[in-house]
Amino acid sequence: MRRFFLFLPLWIPLSLFSQTIEHDWENYIVPLNGKPVSINVDLGLKFVAPIQEDSMVIIVRVRLNQLDQQGMPKAEDAENLLNMEDRLVELLARQSGALFAGRFTQRGIREFYFYAPDTSGYRKALNQALQPYSNYQWLAQAKKDKSWENYFEVLYPSALDFLRIQSKRKLAQMDLSSRKAATMLHFISFPDQVSMKKYLSDLKSSSFSIGFLPTDADPQSGRFELILQRTEKLDLGWTEREIVPLYRKVLEFGGTYRGWEVNAP
Repeated sequence: MRRFFLFLPLWIPLSLFSQTIEHDWENYIVPLNGKPVSINVDLGLKFVAPIQEDSMVIIVRVRLNQLDQQGMPKAEDAENLLNMEDRLVELLARQSGALFAGRFTQRGIREFYFYAPDTSGYRKALNQALQPYSNYQWLAQAKKDKSWENYFEVLYPSALDFLRIQSKRKLAQMDLSSRKAATMLHFISFPDQVSMKKYLSDLKSSSFSIGFLPTDADPQSGRFELILQRTEKLDLGWTEREIVPLYRKVLEFGGTYRGWEVNAP
């Protein structure tokens, strides 16, 4: 699912500019102090953010009514929260020109994040949107966020979480039930040859073999682009079992795990 963007002159109205955003929604879970945090974010905004015209962030915090043991909403709350979100998105867009960036849920709280050109009309929009949900406690604030710090630091996934998302999407496109095993290629980048050799020395006891060993830095990236290969069993637990440890080990030696693909026969 790739994204296409048309870069427009700055004088074009925001309503036209917003049409160039290809929205790419994703939900992912991260642990925090033994409890899950559920984050729903529009990944597509990364390619246009920060949008100078939308320098105000509007944060709406809602306290959940029906919680499970993990602090997540029970079924009784789930539908109400989705309907509430639809109303917030519609009315804030209509009255404040706000753009919905995402939300997170943890420990009985759900926070919605919007970016808008200013704060005019946002209180009225919130009151109208949340009027049918008077049994929910909520509060809101609007503040300057020119760099979209709340989007990038609160909502957007870390490099490892983004890798998890990419792997999940790629695996979803594959027929895992028909695959007993596959030869996997792993693409790894190092800033220098010394770091790469130290990593390979540590790797000797593993079952990886070298698919490509660079002798010189890549002329475009200036880095040493290594390819490892190994026959692996692909299933729904494969990412956590194989990719996450590999990612972390590469990081220990100053490298970057860039991704994987199946080595076609």
